[in-house]
Amino acid sequence: MLAIILLTLPDERPDKIDTIGFATTESAELYFKNVRSFYYKHNSEAEGILEVYRLESIFKDSLPTLPFALYNNWRTNETFIRLDTAFINTRAFLAVVADSSGIKTDTLTFPEMSNESQYIFARDIYKALDKNEKLGLAKENEVVWFSETMNVSVKRTLTDYFRLLGKI
Repeated sequence: MLAIILLTLPDERPDKIDTIGFATTESAELYFKNVRSFYYKHNSEAEGILEVYRLESIFKDSLPTLPFALYNNWRTNETFIRLDTAFINTRAFLAVVADSSGIKTDTLTFPEMSNESQYIFARDIYKALDKNEKLGLAKENEVVWFSETMNVSVKRTLTDYFRLLGKI
């Protein structure tokens, strides 16, 4: 029986992060609120329906960044991620990702306002940071690269978000 199970197992588990979904579990929410939320600025929006979390370390540096905010809808047990347009003009910049050698670069356009588009953008940024790639913002052929601490802060926000959704 054990031999049959081992022979029929897939080579690797499917990547849950590629499936778009916003549902959170109570255990993940409890962990986030009791452990991780202390690192975030927290406020309520939409007449108290949405709890908004912004990682404090992202706003300590004056250099440009990707200011992601987590929007938790406690009524539907869903959490959304969005680029906080109050802190970045998405029309003026393009996001740039470079491999660790800095030779190969890729340009990502900022997402539309839909939750799905924001999720896909966050997923792509997370995957790049997971491979130790560099992030930057481009404006008129000039790229400003994020500091290592800023890359860590952005990845921390994205890791918290995808753990909250049970994707990683």
